[in-house]
Amino acid sequence: MIILNDIRFSDEIFYNANSIQDIKNSPNNSTIIFKYNENDLDIYKFCKTNNIEYGVEIYSLKELIFIYNLDAKYAFCEFNIASSLQKFADNYLINTKIIVKSHISKIEEIAQQEIDGIFVTKGV
Repeated sequence: MIILNDIRFSDEIFYNANSIQDIKNSPNNSTIIFKYNENDLDIYKFCKTNNIEYGVEIYSLKELIFIYNLDAKYAFCEFNIASSLQKFADNYLINTKIIVKSHISKIEEIAQQEIDGIFVTKGV
């Protein structure tokens, strides 16, 4: 299980972006995070073309399929849909990792569902 956004386990830097200009202003070697927007597929394609690692907050299987086809590294999702997305990812052997954004206290619950990883958030 991958543990992201916790300095004890990962030194990966994450940067929230909404545009290509945001990407250009991001710290070197950071992983870009987007909130899914179907109008932004060209931005995800820009990341793919330029070998920029990125993840997208998604809310459906359709969105996972789209971002996987554009080489997203991570699919950030809520726990309530993570299992179905993980099943799809495992069945089709996709490279995009399914990551639940949650407090570290939920790690066992997420691990029991065999989800790829957790993005540690502050708060409950």
